[in-house]
Amino acid sequence: MNEFRERTRATWAAGNWDSFSSTIQPVGELVLGRLGIQPGLDLLDVGTGSGNNIAIPAALRGANVVGVDVTPELLEHARRRAAEAGVEVRWIEADAQELPLEDESFDRVVSTSGAMFAPDHGQAAAELVRVCRPGGSVVMTTWAAEGFAGELFKLTAAFMPPPPPGVEGPPLWGVEEHIDEVFGASGVTPSVAHESVRFESDSLETMVSRYGNELGPFVMARAMLEPQGRWDEFRTSFGELVSRFNEADDGSVRVRSDYLVISVPR
Repeated sequence: MNEFRERTRATWAAGNWDSFSSTIQPVGELVLGRLGIQPGLDLLDVGTGSGNNIAIPAALRGANVVGVDVTPELLEHARRRAAEAGVEVRWIEADAQELPLEDESFDRVVSTSGAMFAPDHGQAAAELVRVCRPGGSVVMTTWAAEGFAGELFKLTAAFMPPPPPGVEGPPLWGVEEHIDEVFGASGVTPSVAHESVRFESDSLETMVSRYGNELGPFVMARAMLEPQGRWDEFRTSFGELVSRFNEADDGSVRVRSDYLVISVPR
């Protein structure tokens, strides 16, 4: 499992997540609007990345924020962004399923499409619940199993090696029965809301190129597939997927991607 963790770190360090994360900024804004953030509230952002979707905006609203991520390179961007915003955030390099934090330390525990990539879903859910205080809440977003994100997971799986034995794939987090099971094992009952975000670009070529250059899993896929002569095939397949979900008819791209908002009261 340590090898898988290192592979995960390398994947998200590749590309330019600091830039690409702006594509899911509307998800962060929706979650922040539902958290009831007040000055002095203690908030943990798990899988914080560059911190610009939850951690830093929450700190700007007066919360005491801790941001956790498994990838140290992303935390360097987070520190820079926090300094530019003029806020104090405590940044910790750690795994979502092994949080080095005390029980019942936070009023809000949040993860926007971060903890869903931990290999042991039950353990990750248990950690999110463990560090949340009674009367607080855990809020997690995951990509839905159906729709654009679900099809993208399937496309990637068709080209890349399968995960090691014992690793649960992130697409399972898009299945409500699975969500009920993993949180139920920790003695809590989640509720799930369905939302969507739209990914936009001025052209199909621009969107395909941005994914290939900025999104870590795509950058890693290119490094593996290009020597095999399969990168162009993957790129073409991705372009076809985008075209299939494209709602625009003027040459631009507007793709709807469904996601789940999981809320767990404590």
